[in-house]
Amino acid sequence: MMNGINNKTYKINNFDLLRLIAALQVAVNHSVEMLHVHPPMVLKNFLHFSQMFPGVPIFFFISGFLISKSYESNHKLVEYFQNRILRLYPGLIICVSFSFILIYVSGYLVTTNASAIDWLALYFAKTSILQFYNPDFMRAYGDGVLNGSLWTITVEIQFYILVPVIYSFFKLLDTEKHNLKLILLIIFFLFINRIYAYIPDEYHNNVLYKLFRVSFLPWFYMFLFGVLAQKNFTFFYKLLANKFIHLFIIYCIVGYLSQTYKIALGNNINPIVFLILVSTAFSFSYSFAGLSKTLLKGNDISYGTYIYHMPIVNFMIYLGYTESLDYAIYALIITTLLAVTSWLVIEKRSLSLKKHPLNPFKSSGTK
Repeated sequence: MMNGINNKTYKINNFDLLRLIAALQVAVNHSVEMLHVHPPMVLKNFLHFSQMFPGVPIFFFISGFLISKSYESNHKLVEYFQNRILRLYPGLIICVSFSFILIYVSGYLVTTNASAIDWLALYFAKTSILQFYNPDFMRAYGDGVLNGSLWTITVEIQFYILVPVIYSFFKLLDTEKHNLKLILLIIFFLFINRIYAYIPDEYHNNVLYKLFRVSFLPWFYMFLFGVLAQKNFTFFYKLLANKFIHLFIIYCIVGYLSQTYKIALGNNINPIVFLILVSTAFSFSYSFAGLSKTLLKGNDISYGTYIYHMPIVNFMIYLGYTESLDYAIYALIITTLLAVTSWLVIEKRSLSLKKHPLNPFKSSGTK
């Protein structure tokens, strides 16, 4: 039993489907925006609606929930980090390599004065922990960044490293007072997030601001909310499970008011709105039992969808395939095919090498 609810209840969830929806929210909006598409009114209204459900904050919350549970289930550091590497890097390395192939095919490679060392440095950065690195010689390709979505990988890696640190330092494996410690940590990092939110635009090109943005500091409270939900699973399950429709309606009202009165959504979502959003996300994960397994059959293409959409979009931008809805649709179809291939050929096989995973990927959506 886990806090009064058996482990089977914990495992029957829709996290794979939720992550895919979040990844598609990012991919669809990026494709339409970056390709300068002027969508018909129906699609424009749908995109406006989807922007109430920003994908990145949902990712960070889910990550806190799942990674903390994984660490608690097996906190041998070697196996913990090995499992994290297997989840992240095989797919990432292939995606970055594919991005470089697209640059070569596009002809952009010969238009720059970058040396082989410059290109190797960029490749190393994107396949290590410096995904935010983007040299000046990339500014004329696509939207000016090799793959702008990868900044969250840098942040996720920091989350992975910090989990053993905070668990050890704050003794979160103990059953007593962990909620108080977590709440204090959330308040502290929420304060940092608010500092980040109110930094004037004039400083946004400053290198210190850019480094601050890709650090864990502004985003860690989102991750810690996931940890808090995981450590109090019984409470949140009883409160939110099988109530998605009600919470969805409430959040739609909150999201509409947020858009109307210019309350921050997006990555830097207003914290109160974020709390309602992730409550809705948690409820979705534990409503409609088995929906994810029924629809996805145990496959998880969310990661591939997230990391592959921008290489395709950038390639199309550079070749001039813009300003048509058809091009955005083509970009999303190609992204989906690449995501499926990445899962079947790379990610699924890599995950099978994990030692003592929380849940075998064949039978569950929580990796």
